[in-house]
Formats: sequence, C-alpha cells, structure tokens
Amino acid sequence: MPNSSSSTLSRLWPRRVIQAVSFFMLAEFSYYGIFRCPFAVPYVSCANCPVVQCPGKKLWYIVLGGIAVSALFFGRAFCGYACPVGTISDLFSSVALMKRKISPAIKTVLQKGKYIVAIGAAYLFFAMQNPRWAVPIRTGEFINSTMLTFEHASWLWLSRTIIVAGAIALGLVIPYFFCRFICPTGGVLELFSRFSFFKYTMTSSCFDCGKCDKACKQDTRPAQANCTNCGACKDTCPVDAISITHPFDKKD
Repeated sequence: MPNSSSSTLSRLWPRRVIQAVSFFMLAEFSYYGIFRCPFAVPYVSCANCPVVQCPGKKLWYIVLGGIAVSALFFGRAFCGYACPVGTISDLFSSVALMKRKISPAIKTVLQKGKYIVAIGAAYLFFAMQNPRWAVPIRTGEFINSTMLTFEHASWLWLSRTIIVAGAIALGLVIPYFFCRFICPTGGVLELFSRFSFFKYTMTSSCFDCGKCDKACKQDTRPAQANCTNCGACKDTCPVDAISITHPFDKKD
C-alpha cells in the first residue's frame, strides 16, 4: 500500500507552485480591486478605469478569460489554484480556530451568501452600469493613494471594502470564510462547475466514513458545495472512491 502522506504531497506540490506563481502575478491586481477600485463591482470595468497604476488595466481581460476557460474545464479550480485571496485563505486556514465546527444546517444557510452577493453584483453591473462609489486616485505613492481612496470614498464603498476585508480576515477563525460564504466569483464558478469537463467525484463504493471531509480545508466533499477540485482528499479514501471524471468516462 503506498504511503498516503508522500502520495498526497506529490499530488499537491504542482498546486503549490501554481499558487505561488499566480500570487506573484495577480496579488497586486487583487489588492487594487479591494482597496483602490472606485467601482461598485471591481475587476470588471478595468477598461474604463482611470486608476492608471492598477495592473488590471493590462491583465483584466486575460484574467477573466482564464477564469472562464478554467471554469469550463475544471469548475472552481481557479479558487483553489490561482486566486490570491484563495491562497491567503489557505494560509489562514492552517491556524484557524474553528475548523469543522459549523453545524451542517448553519453551513447550508451561509453557503447561499455567495449567490446572493453574486446576484447583487450582477444587478449593479448590468442594471446600474457599475457606478463609482469612490473618487479614483489615478496616481501616487502606493500606501498614500490607498489612504486617499478611503478618504474620498462613499459610505457604500467603505462598507463594501470593510465587509470584504473583514470576511477575508475572518478566515483566521473560520477556514475560508470569504471563499465559502461571500465571494461572488466563487458563487458563479460553483454554478458552472456542475457542467465542467473534469471534476473530482465519488463512486458508489463510498461508505460515508467522512475521512475526505476531515482532509478538506473547506469542509466539503468532491463535487459538493465549495469543492475546488484541489484533490487533497483523494488519498485519504480507504476504498479509493474518489477520482477525476469527465463526460466520456465509462467507469462507475
């Protein structure tokens, strides 16, 4: 029988490399979206944004295209492999105080939060043409520009930013709180993940031992809510019931 620990490490190291590279490339864009973007919905109006220092001016269409393609093939894999906030949440989860302590009933309710936020974001973008909630600070020193953005923002922008930053920080208590319950991108990707070509699923040989739940930092199972197809649970299954499937797979 193969050593499960070494097998898991060998399976996960490509993910760690992708996380590190993606964080290096996208962290600044992610920061600008949360703390400098003047629009109600960040990351989607970059072509019209006057904040010339934001790297999103050059990256936004590549990032959005990459997220769409990854969703088509691998569901929520962007959340677990490339999202800078997902990587920070991953680090926070290592020291989180309330691992697997939310009851299933409360978790089911909280999981609807990301869909509600996604609907609100869609309304702001399509029906209200993504209004500006802060005065765009076009240039300037990094920290001072962030402070000026806060000084010249509306209460709506301040509320949005504080909620997002607070939800990310709450990941130190409840693992992946922002990703699991608040993130609108995660909500949209989760809807599309049901139709993705490749995904981790469980076969009928699963006898509900719960070892995959305990291995998952997001407290879920393959193909269930908040699964990002990271594969961390695969080698914990005692009956090898977890595998990657695709539409042309003839196996159980």
